[in-house]
Amino acid sequence: MKVKIIPAVFLFLGSYFPLSVILLLQDVSEASWKQPICWSLQRCTLPILMNGGRSLGLFIICLLSLGLFTWVLKSMPADHQLTVKDSKTVPNDLINYVFPYVVSFMGLDLASNGKFYGFLIFLAWMFLITYRSGQILMNPLLLAIGWQLHELKVTTAGNTRDVIALAKTKVHPGDTLKFCVIQGIYVLAKRS
Repeated sequence: MKVKIIPAVFLFLGSYFPLSVILLLQDVSEASWKQPICWSLQRCTLPILMNGGRSLGLFIICLLSLGLFTWVLKSMPADHQLTVKDSKTVPNDLINYVFPYVVSFMGLDLASNGKFYGFLIFLAWMFLITYRSGQILMNPLLLAIGWQLHELKVTTAGNTRDVIALAKTKVHPGDTLKFCVIQGIYVLAKRS
């Protein structure tokens, strides 16, 4: 099964939620940072954002995308079954998601139209590369919320094969799990 474009966009944008938080914090005015810590909700004021439409917009879009993708991932139909013969945890492909985080510390100015729209084009390009390469499920945010990438030797439908799998549970030889396949990656679920 190939990831459809809309769920892929949700996954991609959701994976940049930490970046949106960084950009939101960088957009808080100096005057807001100098205010004392607010201990009473009655006297609190919201921080002043220098480019609120852009920073808050990116934050909300990434937050909603993260929520939607998390919901989609939990509700995917795992309608096949496999038995694990051998299991090896492998590191996730983080490099695709490192560059935009570096950019956020290299002076991305949300007030500058050129830099802001250039950054959006850069993200669109990153999305296209990861989507077309079939690596859209390879992102570090899945690691942060408990998913792990595995190389497995499995038996399914009477055949033994080597597969790459994502699982939120520990995977051990002898486990029997349900799965669905998305762009060649087995997404595993506990057997109910």
